[in-house]
Amino acid sequence: MGLVSELRRRNVFRMALLYLGAAWLIMQVVDLLIDRGPLPESIGPITLAVLAVGFPIALIISWIYELTPEGISRDTDEQPAELTTGFAGRRVDFVIIAVLAAAVLVFAYDKWRIGPPPEQSIAVLPFDNRSGREEDAFFANGIQDDLLTKLAKIGTLKVISRTSVERYRNSDKSISEIASELDVATLLEGGIQRSADQLRINVQLIDARTDQHLWAETYNRELTAENLFAIQSEISGEIVAALRVVLTDAETERLQAMPTTSLDAYAEVVLGRQELAKRTADALYRAQAHFEKAIELDTEYALAYVSLADTLALQVAYAGITRSDSLAPRQAAIDKALQLDPLSGEAYASLALLSRDEKKDEEAEAYFLKAIELNPNYVTAHHWYNIFLRRMGRWEEALSHIRTAVELDPMAPILTEVLGYNLYSLGRVEAAEAVLLKGIERNPEFPGLHLALSNQLYWLGRVGESMKAIRTATRLAPDWAHAKLDECYRYLDLRDNAAAERCYESAAKDFPGRLFDPRIWFYVVLQPRKAADLLDEMAPRELLRDETDYLALLYFNSGGVDEARSIWQELWPELYGDEDIAMSSTEIMQSHLALLRIACVAYTLQVNGQQERANELFEQVLAAIQSRHRIRGLGYGTLDVFIHTVRGDKQKAISALREAVDMGWREDWHLLLYLPFYESMRAEPEWIELVNELEADISRQRQWFEEHKDEPSF
Repeated sequence: MGLVSELRRRNVFRMALLYLGAAWLIMQVVDLLIDRGPLPESIGPITLAVLAVGFPIALIISWIYELTPEGISRDTDEQPAELTTGFAGRRVDFVIIAVLAAAVLVFAYDKWRIGPPPEQSIAVLPFDNRSGREEDAFFANGIQDDLLTKLAKIGTLKVISRTSVERYRNSDKSISEIASELDVATLLEGGIQRSADQLRINVQLIDARTDQHLWAETYNRELTAENLFAIQSEISGEIVAALRVVLTDAETERLQAMPTTSLDAYAEVVLGRQELAKRTADALYRAQAHFEKAIELDTEYALAYVSLADTLALQVAYAGITRSDSLAPRQAAIDKALQLDPLSGEAYASLALLSRDEKKDEEAEAYFLKAIELNPNYVTAHHWYNIFLRRMGRWEEALSHIRTAVELDPMAPILTEVLGYNLYSLGRVEAAEAVLLKGIERNPEFPGLHLALSNQLYWLGRVGESMKAIRTATRLAPDWAHAKLDECYRYLDLRDNAAAERCYESAAKDFPGRLFDPRIWFYVVLQPRKAADLLDEMAPRELLRDETDYLALLYFNSGGVDEARSIWQELWPELYGDEDIAMSSTEIMQSHLALLRIACVAYTLQVNGQQERANELFEQVLAAIQSRHRIRGLGYGTLDVFIHTVRGDKQKAISALREAVDMGWREDWHLLLYLPFYESMRAEPEWIELVNELEADISRQRQWFEEHKDEPSF
């Protein structure tokens, strides 16, 4: 009997299929549990290693033992092959079918999240303006927003953010469709009609599963601030009763609160928050004017002060004011808000952000937690806290908060973008890609999602697909300099140098006010001397610390090692000293750029004859990257290739590059062709073979891009 026939008789092939199917199922369950939070990320690699070791053992056991009608026994040739093979084969087939069925269920749960929404969950749909006057539209929006704000303070109630429900204004989707997309059990519909000093509000609470009214009411009142907020409190109370929500004393008090006695001040805050949501410089300045007017009309209006503080904070990112100039007025506004409303979760979130900007991390975290305790449905608090936790290196905790934010505001594209980034940074690239593609399906015109997808594809070595995604982002946001420069750089990685040069020349004209002339990125790669000259010609100004650090890296890549060393010696004197470097610090362990900087500094030390110190730093970087994946998450790319090359260990450099190429690394690959540090490797046959392999793959990817670049992305 031949080997293949014997393997078939002993059911080794079936066992291999069964084991692989079961291993895949186990890994999916482990990934799901890691993704949902119960298991730490380290369990994944451990489980995979155990399963890999178990595979040959399972095959050996299958060869030695057989399953017979009498039980498990050592395999012999005494029993007819048809009897043992048929009996064992059928049993194994049944198990394989069961494993595959379980795999389908796990896949379905992970992809479509099988299960009903929580019973105590609600989305407040946009209120209809039934007055027929455009000037009353903001009033309807304000009532909806206030109801959301009140309900969001209830800890046991899931309340969908206004950003997500806004897309259902004038929607022709059914109640069940909307509820399914938002993952809620109930919807609140309403409308207002305003006539002179009279106000009519109609509301109805609908069970999404049955499309039946749980409660409905019409309110006819004289239009006063007192009546307006009394109606909102009554509506909130009826919703709480209908959903059988049990309130704490503090929650009951907050539902009854009357934020202002001035309708005019209320109107200014409503208008200001609508401007605030636009996130443009002009809109933020208009928002500031509205909030300052509201404070002028009612100096006891806590929400106006909180909104003013948030506007000033956002002006740092979107309107160009300096962070230092924003700190004092933000502090004054927040202090006043908390004096007026000590239980304002929104105010504590603003205070947390302020403390973070002042680098008071312990205080910031305490305030974030207080904000979430007081207002568990406040999306902004979860979003900002996620950013804070990421900066602290606490990625799993950050993921749980951005997940909460997305659950509360599932249609918000920026939150989906951040969730995708978090998942990728934790190495969960498949989940990250699925999240971003779903986000693009929901918000196809949001450029940030396309940019995020482009970056993830690029880090995974899918350069052609990445280029297609980045071109979509730059088409949607032509004034977005960061995305445009990414597009130009992708041309370099696709070896289309002519297109790259045109792209950089265009960027230099379109974005003249940037710190570094965009063309410098092209010159660093292809004309390093010209890059160095351009650096010298830059208009002098005081650079921020990070900008100066980046300038040193540009000099370094241009071959200006002495210039880079002079900058880094001033910025990072501890790296050039004799003390050990705390490689376990959060910044170094989490930041690829920090590890790259240390490796580059080590090279400047080596060139300067300080070999012992250089070796210390090189070894610490190599030790730090052992716990990281090469291309997934916070990957290290080919940092080890650089270190081995400049230390003269050619075989280790080639082995590391071989591993990188096989794993799909393509990010910055073209630098192997141009940077002076790799000059010593370019005559090595194995190195040449690897570079040729890379060029062939990039050629295929470039051809794919040329064939698909004009196809619609969504």
